[in-house]
This record gives sequence, C-alpha cells and structure tokens, in this order.
Amino acid sequence: MQAMLALINRLDPVLYVDLHVTDGTDHQYDVAYAFAGWRGLYANSSAIGRWLDTRLRPAMDAALTRAGHTPGLYVSALDSRDPDKGIRHDPDTPRFSTGYGDFRRLPTILVETHSLKPYRQRVLGTYVLVEEALRLAGQEGAALRGAIDDDRAERPPDMVVTWKARTEPLYTIDFKGIAHDRYRSAASGRDEIRWLGKPVTQKMSVYGSDPDQRVTLPKAWLVPATTPQVIERLKYHGIAFEILDAPRQMTLDMVRLVDPKLGAASEGHVPLSAAGYRHEQRRETFAAGSVRVPADQPLGLLAAAMLEPESADSLLAWNFFPGTLQRTEYIEGYAIAPLADRMLADDPDLRRGFEARLAADPSFAADGNARLAWFYARTPYYDERYLLYPIGRELH
Repeated sequence: MQAMLALINRLDPVLYVDLHVTDGTDHQYDVAYAFAGWRGLYANSSAIGRWLDTRLRPAMDAALTRAGHTPGLYVSALDSRDPDKGIRHDPDTPRFSTGYGDFRRLPTILVETHSLKPYRQRVLGTYVLVEEALRLAGQEGAALRGAIDDDRAERPPDMVVTWKARTEPLYTIDFKGIAHDRYRSAASGRDEIRWLGKPVTQKMSVYGSDPDQRVTLPKAWLVPATTPQVIERLKYHGIAFEILDAPRQMTLDMVRLVDPKLGAASEGHVPLSAAGYRHEQRRETFAAGSVRVPADQPLGLLAAAMLEPESADSLLAWNFFPGTLQRTEYIEGYAIAPLADRMLADDPDLRRGFEARLAADPSFAADGNARLAWFYARTPYYDERYLLYPIGRELH
C-alpha cells in the first residue's frame, strides 16, 4: 500500500480503478461498480462526482451493454439473510478506495464482478470496463483534470464524521435479481439461502444515510514529535506539513476521550472508539521535530479524515496512539486515604459532590478503590494527560 501511495503521489493520475471480485447477494449484474457521487449522492469531491455520474457512468454502461454485459451499482444487501428487504447505498469511509479517492480528490471507481459468474465472463467484463475507462480518461482528460482542480481548490469549513441510517428509501429501482429459496441446513441448524440461477426483476428499495455529526475543521493540526508513526503516514499520503525547528507554545483545542473501548482486531490493528470526545482549551508546547499540518491545502480534507479524532477512519480510531490509554501514575491507599479525608474536611463543595456520587451509584459507594480514585483525580498529582488525544487543533 505504501508503494501504491508513492505511485499515486508521483503520477497524480486522473482516474483510479480498483478491481475486485465479490460474493454476497447473487444478481444479474455481472459487472457492478460504484463511486462517490453515484446519482449525485455522498460526494465530498462534488465536481469529480458529477463527472463520474454524468460522463463516466453513461459511457461505461453503454460500452458494457454493447459487449453483452449487465452493468449496475455494486450491491450491498440491507440484510444478507433476507435479500428482498432492500439494498444499501451508503457513503464510503476512507478505508475503502472510493471513500479514499473522494477525500483525496482522486476520481476512483470500485469494480466488483461476482464470484458466482463464470470466470471468462468476469474477465471479459473487467476488460471492457478498463478499456472504456482508459478511452474516457484519454478523451476527456482535460475536463477530468479540471474537475480535479476545482475540487482541490475547495476548502470545506466542516466535515461529516458520523452518519445515521435513513428509515425511508432513497429511491427505488427495477432490480435485476436471481430467484432464491430456503432450505433447512443440518449443519447450521437454520434456514439457509439457495440461489436458483433464474433471472427475476423486482422493485427494490435502496436505503442510505443522512449526516449525523459534523465537526468544524481547524486552521491546522499540531502533531507531536513523539508520534513518528503518524508523521510517517502523513508523508506516505503526500500531505503537506511544516516541521518545527524550535519548540512552539500555543493555545490549542484538544480532545479527551470519554469511556474509550477497544474493538475486535482488524487489518492488523485493534480499533478504538469512545462514548464521547470532550474538547478543552490547553496551553501546550510542541517540541522541535513536531509538525504543523495546515488545513489550507489540496489534501486538507484527507488530513482531516486522518487527524480529526471523531472521524470514522482517523488514526485515533485505528489506535495509533495506544499511550493515550495508559495512566502512568497512582497513589497507594495508605497515602491517598488520609489526603482524601482532609479534602473532605476542608472543601464543602467537594464533600457535596462526593456524597451525591455515593447516593447515585451504589456500586461506586461499595468500591473502596473507586472512591479513592475519585479523590485522586481531583489532586494535583493526577496524570492530567490520561485519555488526552495528543494532536492539537489550531483554531481560526
């Protein structure tokens, strides 16, 4: 992947085609594909999305149909165990090629031929698609480069970081499906789908998502020198940054994680999520060798997708900052207990807060260690960087 990114940075292509074979729901579409901007939906790079939807898609469908293929939108079932419920058309996050291309301002097509189709049919369909993509890139290279330039000139003030599923369909299509029935499997102990190979056409609802949470993008991000693995990845992606040649002290917006949780291992990482992200203003000093990443650059949106803590595929979400989860200090009970007793005696407001917590949380009240930890968190000795995301946000 690092080699591929280096190639993209060097060539700056006008079109990226990501070739796959899929399984899942069977259907008649032997060459399915997708991109950000299909039907005008979910394109951060709006000019690129328009070109893909209004120029590439009609030409691609015509070329594939002439060659005897059946093109369509890549099918993702709403419920893989009940294909008749509908299909999904959602925005892709940057972990996927179409999402990455959308954030990077790189026209990107995902191609998925189906594993249940004959191998020869899949190869020839892919051949036609690649040939047509090359023809279009040559014929409309100037227009496509203009769309890329338009999108790279954009400086969005904010970014959607979470989406919520729509309860009503986005649209309805005449879906070219394959008939199926169900049979009882002795192995699974449940009903399983059996595809019958018979073409059927049915009205199919297509469901999507609406923006849920947005974040206002900062002027720049400050990445500490103590996170070389992050700085290295900014280089891989070709994101521009300034290297600090001397310590720099700044007032920054920073984020503290609320109730972080580790997920199941994926792609060689253990993902991290949190119940909340609490912003706070801090006076921070960034050492020489730290980097400042301006949002005002052609790849500013990609930088935001990587560095904004709430972003679905941020480096934080992929757990590139494990030290954030480690609290490096504690106090023995014999030392904190008398200190806590004095705090209760000397601070009426603290006493009222403690008593309210005892009354509201019986499990806390019964846990001596938790009670002492509550006081420790209110002393000057507490590790105040615990759960603090180390990247600073320089506000406008």
